[in-house]
Amino acid sequence: MLEIPDNMDKLLRKAAEHVRDSKKVLALSHIDTDGITSLAIVIRMLERLGKVYRWRNIHQLNSETINDVKDLIEETSPDLVIFSDFGTGQLSLIQDHLADVEGLEHIIILDHHIPPEERAEINYSEKDEIIEINPCQQGISGSSELSGAGVSFLLAISVSEKNIDLSELAIVGATGDLQDYYGKGFAGINAQILDIAVQGNYIRVERDLTLFGINTRPLPQLLQFATDPYLPGLTGDAEACYQFYSKLGIELKDSDDQWRRWVDLSQEEKQKVVQQLIGELLQFYDDPRIATGLVGDVINLLLRPPRSEMSTAKEFSTLLNACGRNRRSDVGVGICLGDEESFQTGKALLQQHRANLAMAIRRIEDNGFEEYDGIYVVNDPQTKDTIIGIVIGMAQGSTIIPSDKPVIGISTNTTEDSPLVKISGRARNHVVKKGVNLKEVFTHVAESLNEKAGRLTVEAGGHPMAAGAFVDPEYLDAFINGVSKAIANIIH
Repeated sequence: MLEIPDNMDKLLRKAAEHVRDSKKVLALSHIDTDGITSLAIVIRMLERLGKVYRWRNIHQLNSETINDVKDLIEETSPDLVIFSDFGTGQLSLIQDHLADVEGLEHIIILDHHIPPEERAEINYSEKDEIIEINPCQQGISGSSELSGAGVSFLLAISVSEKNIDLSELAIVGATGDLQDYYGKGFAGINAQILDIAVQGNYIRVERDLTLFGINTRPLPQLLQFATDPYLPGLTGDAEACYQFYSKLGIELKDSDDQWRRWVDLSQEEKQKVVQQLIGELLQFYDDPRIATGLVGDVINLLLRPPRSEMSTAKEFSTLLNACGRNRRSDVGVGICLGDEESFQTGKALLQQHRANLAMAIRRIEDNGFEEYDGIYVVNDPQTKDTIIGIVIGMAQGSTIIPSDKPVIGISTNTTEDSPLVKISGRARNHVVKKGVNLKEVFTHVAESLNEKAGRLTVEAGGHPMAAGAFVDPEYLDAFINGVSKAIANIIH
């Protein structure tokens, strides 16, 4: 059904065997959209097998939280633990702290993040107590060809082909990780999973406007709150948005005096709006792909309520992300599993999420940012660690911060008052093409500082375009300066 490497298939079959043989399972996952959908897939898989299970989302798996995980394992006494959307970069922690816990027979890691360089190759022994399944170790990109939710889906259908409907959640997870950026389409195993979902009538793909809110936002707000991409002269300006439609002769309300949404427009009306938007964007942006990216593949979710925040993969992924970024990823899992109360709570969290982002962006506009050699830096004590990465990405996307260099965000407003500083980095695609790999830069600088200090001062990981780190405050300046110098040497 799916074309995957033989080594990966072998690992999946062995992992599926452990799942079927297990008596009690603990499932752990990350808090973002990919982590939430990964966990929902695992939960549904276990539920359908009739397994006894517990689950939890964890903001980060690091040297601090691994002890909490160990306590949870000792409290719940599972014979199998499944990590999804993290684990590869923390394998040594898992081995050192969890492998010998009494009663724990097997650990499965379902991840897609790039492993440390020294672990580019792994031992595929079927006798290992820890089974790690990661596309990066199979010659498959974990940044563009398969997400964490995709890996979880591969395990689910290895357990039973009846789990094929979970392909929908795998696509939402990949969308949340921007593996279908600007509607350009999925590649690799993601594309295969999408085909499965389409054939199963769980998903329909249509060419349409890629802006967020085509099902839910009134027409003026569709443009007023657009940030991806930023619409010059329209984003943030309600009156300008009203005038935009007026000049095109498009009615904003229907005969019942209800606000029209994008999905209510005729094809002729849609064409007028798109042509006008593309024309205006081409005058503002140097990169024509930003303008042409306004129209792309929109993924409609046929299992979810129509005209809702769950109607398309993009809106659903944003809803789930809002739950995680407001430290209520459990609500996101409930939404994935069809719980109506969770959906209502999630919609409120989405409103709060938008407000948090808007306030954080406004602070950057008011307070500015610092320019270093090779990077831009935003240091905002008020922005939560869960959204700092989104905020700096939006700030570059809306041209508040130039996009010629990566932007680094610093947050001390950390989950559960952690003493560590959260660092997030974002780089636009054209910067990555120059040779910038944020994950490699972050990890190399971290290793250097750890070696000099003779102890763990920084933990880092991620992808070329988006990476993160947790830093001892004493070493914050050294880390930022090290990243600045490393990137400057690449782009200059």
